[in-house]
Amino acid sequence: MDLKSFRKFVLLIFMLLWYAYLFAQDKSKAALDYIEKYKDVAMREMQEYKIPASITLAQGLLESGNGNSELAKKSNNHFGIKCHKSWNGKRTYHDDDEKGECFRVYDCPEDSYRDHSIFLSEGQRYAFLFDLKITDYKGWAKGLKKAGYATLPIYANVLIKLIDDYNLTQYDQMVVKGKFNYKKKNSDKGQKTKDKKQKAKDDVENNLIYTPYKITDAEVVDKTSDERYIRENNNVKFIYAKEGETVYELADLLGIYDYQIIKYNNLGKRTVLKDNEIIYIEPKKNKAMRRYKYHTIQKGETLSHVSRLYAVKLKSIFKMNDMDENTILHVGDNIRLR
Repeated sequence: MDLKSFRKFVLLIFMLLWYAYLFAQDKSKAALDYIEKYKDVAMREMQEYKIPASITLAQGLLESGNGNSELAKKSNNHFGIKCHKSWNGKRTYHDDDEKGECFRVYDCPEDSYRDHSIFLSEGQRYAFLFDLKITDYKGWAKGLKKAGYATLPIYANVLIKLIDDYNLTQYDQMVVKGKFNYKKKNSDKGQKTKDKKQKAKDDVENNLIYTPYKITDAEVVDKTSDERYIRENNNVKFIYAKEGETVYELADLLGIYDYQIIKYNNLGKRTVLKDNEIIYIEPKKNKAMRRYKYHTIQKGETLSHVSRLYAVKLKSIFKMNDMDENTILHVGDNIRLR
């Protein structure tokens, strides 16, 4: 190779390396832009559904191609969630594991994030993940692959690398340490122009997911050693939990095994209970009382909420309504209880 050819070769290599560098920089910028845009949404989902924000963001980055995939841009589907038999919303078709597979279409990306949270929290095959420490992102990543969320063999490793490369665990820590308050953040931005009556209405609707059910007609049948009432709903005994109480503490108080509380209430082993959360201490029934034939779904409700409200086993609700753990609910849906 003569000197002129060698110089051309070196220049070509330099140009290729430079373009590769620019591409990497552009890709990194796209990822950082995506994280900045959706980190608050991911932390809100972590607050409400106990899924690490780092995992949600990493999945969003990977599944949506930093928000630039066709599915993300045209269908607002950032997690590659397929239709499944229970999906009644809009749909689109793309080649994935098979040709022409059905994917869900959302009105906005935030709906995709909420559906992702519901999909994981209500899916039985993902239930074991919620027994992990909420900051154990490596355990979550490996667990998602084990549960079959994706077919990519190195799926867990890719998620872990994304989390490490972009320091996504900082958002987990913000939630865990109470440094993130989604409700206050959005109140500061949007509520200033609303009158007090409208603001109060919005607060009720937006926080419905946090509001524990109170069963007003439940009969008191006994007392605990610390003078708390044991009540009956649908002939099933229950107690209202205290804020921060653990499954183990409540089991010790009631003189039963912790696994019974976990089983009767579809809880994780490390679940920390909320104030006035309904906790059944006996197996729920296969159907509701005679006067409750249906329940109409309100904003923020899940089938787990319905199960607790009427003391009906979740699997019985699935069976009566031809649903499964992947079913997505809509406001106004009527759920059969008998």
